[in-house]
Amino acid sequence: MGNFELFDDLFDFDPDYAYSEQIINQIIRYRRAMEDELFIDRLLKTLGIEQGQSTTCFPSQLALTIHPSIAAKLYPPRSNQDLRGLHQHIIDSPSPDHHKQSVLYYILKDNPDKDAHPAATFASAVFLSERYRIFMDGIWLLDRAKFAQALGYLADPVLIPTFPEEILYTLCTHRHQHDDHLPLAYYFTVSPAITSPRVLGIFFSVLARTNVTETFFSARRQGERNHRKLFEILVGSVLDGLEGDDKARRSMELIYLPFSDEEELWFEAYLANGGGQNLPAAGDTLAMRKMVTGRSFAAEDQRKNLEGKKNGGSGWSSSASSSSERVQ
Repeated sequence: MGNFELFDDLFDFDPDYAYSEQIINQIIRYRRAMEDELFIDRLLKTLGIEQGQSTTCFPSQLALTIHPSIAAKLYPPRSNQDLRGLHQHIIDSPSPDHHKQSVLYYILKDNPDKDAHPAATFASAVFLSERYRIFMDGIWLLDRAKFAQALGYLADPVLIPTFPEEILYTLCTHRHQHDDHLPLAYYFTVSPAITSPRVLGIFFSVLARTNVTETFFSARRQGERNHRKLFEILVGSVLDGLEGDDKARRSMELIYLPFSDEEELWFEAYLANGGGQNLPAAGDTLAMRKMVTGRSFAAEDQRKNLEGKKNGGSGWSSSASSSSERVQ
């Protein structure tokens, strides 16, 4: 392999190479599933292709609200001519060579010919660092919806976290039903700083399904601006979660938490007349919390709360009864 800046040298295995229609359609489907933005789109924008300028390094964060335009038109390339154009855009960008090479490595991985190994050959020829190879392997797998395999690369301790919020958001929104181990494994391995309210909200919804107490104390550490919203997410997740013994256990764990005076007010406001008032067993939960804390309330209020808001028998009266006996 010769000069990577020359298309015919980079694609010396087949200078006429073009993406097959099958691969093009697959990539388009993956982009739609990823809310119209792949990680390769973010990387192309990082090179400065979209805005005509480059960053000095791969950023740790990019705004989730930015939608791809030029990047989505460039990738996937529909013909050999389009592929040559994409290559030229990358080469012409003002980014460092190792960033250009990383993106070219990603593109070469799209080649389905496993015998040719063009990506591995290229990485060896340009001495692409292990750190960049691991990251690009993970991002490529993430864009192909191979989330478990991607995590094995993206949680590697050799990496400097790049796009951590976007990766966490993707793992949260594309997990299998009731299978939260991938986003939690990424979070507890990488420990990303979460600044996006949207990412924070969806991650706490995942965390709340796994550990009520940990979520409660974590919400307190997220700052005054986010505390109440995350507290309500926790309460809503418990009451609107799985049914049966698991729900009863989590509900009991919730009502025995050491609320502050302010959290006590939030809890009552949310379940009595706020966004959680129509949740299953909202009334029962509020009544039980008052019993546990020994707080008094009007007889009429007590009657309404103890009736609860049943949803096909989803209340947890039996658990509440055993708890009240325990409190006495």
